[in-house]
Amino acid sequence: MRNDTMSFTRWTACAALLATLAASPAAAQNEQPEYYIAGPSGVTIRNVRDNAGIPVGKFRPETVLLVHETMGDWTQVEPAGGLTCWVLGAYLEETEASGRYSVKGNGVNMRPLASAGNGSFPMMQRLYNGDMVRMVSRKDPSAPFEEDWIQIRTPKGVHGWTMTNTLQAAPDPTQAGATWEGEWAEILEAMGVPDKPSAAPTEAEATTPDPTDESDLIRARRMMNESPPRYAEAKALYSAVLAKAPSGSTVAMAAENGLIQADAYASIEALQRQLEAERVEREQRESDRQTELDRRRAEGTPLMGRYDARGWVEARKMPNGEMGWYLRFGGKDICWVLCTSGRYDLNMFFGYEVGVTGSMTNDTGAELASCDMRSIEVIAGRSSR
Repeated sequence: MRNDTMSFTRWTACAALLATLAASPAAAQNEQPEYYIAGPSGVTIRNVRDNAGIPVGKFRPETVLLVHETMGDWTQVEPAGGLTCWVLGAYLEETEASGRYSVKGNGVNMRPLASAGNGSFPMMQRLYNGDMVRMVSRKDPSAPFEEDWIQIRTPKGVHGWTMTNTLQAAPDPTQAGATWEGEWAEILEAMGVPDKPSAAPTEAEATTPDPTDESDLIRARRMMNESPPRYAEAKALYSAVLAKAPSGSTVAMAAENGLIQADAYASIEALQRQLEAERVEREQRESDRQTELDRRRAEGTPLMGRYDARGWVEARKMPNGEMGWYLRFGGKDICWVLCTSGRYDLNMFFGYEVGVTGSMTNDTGAELASCDMRSIEVIAGRSSR
């Protein structure tokens, strides 16, 4: 539990840092999309990769989901129709269609709660000027719209995290993909939003930007939202836009923010992968230790199912330089032995074969396990060796 808490704390510290940055909008498309379905119990999608994350969507069994990335126990997924988040009304502008709003502003946060507090970490994707969203509800209808929190359905490209074991492979991936794209197409058509994402730029296009700065910004944002993200190429586009955009202009500011985001996102993903690798390594060590302890306790082994450890009592200098006692059996060192209660004097058992029970510990990196004895039983007389 302590390690899990530390991991979440480290992740949320980075998330808090990102909350101060203007981040890229929701416009991601996978080059080779993978589609899964929700398992028998459905799925809960959260804003962060942790059980402490806040749900931004719950979906019934067999719901088709686009998979963006899997990291151990967690997978980043996107449902057709979007997730449910909150945005400040000041960043939304009413359109002619009822319940449809246009985003005004760059790098607008979508939060899981109607709050900008530390407990409401925003989604990794952001909204950008001109994005279209659907309103679900308001936090306080009596307040001025621009001061109120507005609950929205996120646009295409926004994804959150769900437990990997709640997903199942789609029986027919082609049909699942058609279903997912078809649902989005119907929604976007009803909103009057064209569903024609630009093709991912080639390497040559990334180094020779399109003459239209806003087009380059859109393509750079898509690169950052791909799976896996293409941060280096996105930074090249942002730098090119920044080099020719008038200083202080909206385009220049968006490009500067994009460069900051790319570095910040890359750092967070590197930290996530490091935490995942540490978790896997930690669980493997625990499994190895438990396997060894189970072997020692099992019947049909030299322990005879009665001892935590068995062997000939010998003396040796310990890693800390002091003399200590250990058990050796079958030509192998078994464990260090000690008696913190003072009940037994190990000098009396030197050279005897004994079986001991007690508290077994196996510290990470230690040469041998240790047994703090509760009892000791002589199995064979003093060795003639």
